[in-house]
Amino acid sequence: MSDSNRRAKFESKVAELLGVTSGLTVLQILMLRRMTQSDPETSSWANERELGVVFDTILDRAVAAIDVEELGAAADQQFNALLPPGTEEARDKERWMLFDVAKKYLARRKSPVEVVVEAPPPMVVEEDDGPIAFDNFKQLFDETLARYSRRALQILVVGPNHEALRPHIPVPFILTPGFAACYETMLRRYVLPDIRATKRITELAKSRTWDATGSNRLLGMIQAGGRSNAILDTWDSRWSAYRSEGIGAKYKKDNDPWAVFAEAAAAANCSPPGERDIPLLHSVIRWEPESMAEAWREVSLLYQQEYHPKDRHDQAREGAFRDGLVRCIRELPKRSGDMVVIKAFFELPKCDRMALRKLMHTVGATDAERKRSAPSLVDFYNNLPP
Repeated sequence: MSDSNRRAKFESKVAELLGVTSGLTVLQILMLRRMTQSDPETSSWANERELGVVFDTILDRAVAAIDVEELGAAADQQFNALLPPGTEEARDKERWMLFDVAKKYLARRKSPVEVVVEAPPPMVVEEDDGPIAFDNFKQLFDETLARYSRRALQILVVGPNHEALRPHIPVPFILTPGFAACYETMLRRYVLPDIRATKRITELAKSRTWDATGSNRLLGMIQAGGRSNAILDTWDSRWSAYRSEGIGAKYKKDNDPWAVFAEAAAAANCSPPGERDIPLLHSVIRWEPESMAEAWREVSLLYQQEYHPKDRHDQAREGAFRDGLVRCIRELPKRSGDMVVIKAFFELPKCDRMALRKLMHTVGATDAERKRSAPSLVDFYNNLPP
């Protein structure tokens, strides 16, 4: 077909589509779009990009006809009511298409006064407890690992404004003020005794004289990572065994380690962690408090600059905040970036359910990629109440 004939056919088909769709609902238009895409004859008059432009125009007209409050209510439910049945992948693509078309109309929506979140001052991570006092390697080892984990977890504590921002969504226990103490108790009572009893840590204890700089030396080993790392290798092997043996295996008959969390979780109106959360609990030792504090400061600042700039020169480009969250997931140790994102969900108003879904699609194109890149975020999102 010559270019002139193809152009004439394209114009004819577009005019036909505009006429046919003038009275259709958004759902009907999306169904027609699927049918048009799957029709082999379509490629004779339009490529994928051209077809996308045509249906964006048609959808824009249909969306513009919807009352803005009704459209906003649909957006709050991720446009589920406007999407035709189909695979989750197909519905996701259409969901984001609707979001892109609708956002200019949603800007007119009346909404309650939003909490303006100021960027917090730079977070300084300090050793609040002072130097570690110890008489033996056992005390040094336990105190060093317990403090390091506690500092990372305290950075993630969600602020009190979440009760007004997400009143119907419970904060995960790991992001509440009481979790760090419970995790530390579990470490000291169950996990660290198992690790210290291993041959490699026993040899480490005897390999040198442990003086006042011993804590820094242990932290240096943890942060160095790599292969043949006595602390991390032993940590990993014990946590890997806990799925079958139970945490604190040698204490199992007399104590239930999960009971450490139960009372505090109930007081915080949270669900306590269980065996399914072992991968998350396992990962905490690799979280770096200073890096996490800096990441939170950065995403908070980007949020303010994109959504609440002090002046025009302070305005961040569209998508800067989302890019900051993506960097958290990709650059921080595994799962710690996920936790920073979940903290943002509870503290920053525009980091809502729709934003999380769009973020996950940026992180991975398929479910497998998303679960590999951001497993804790995917799990959190999939368990959000409707």
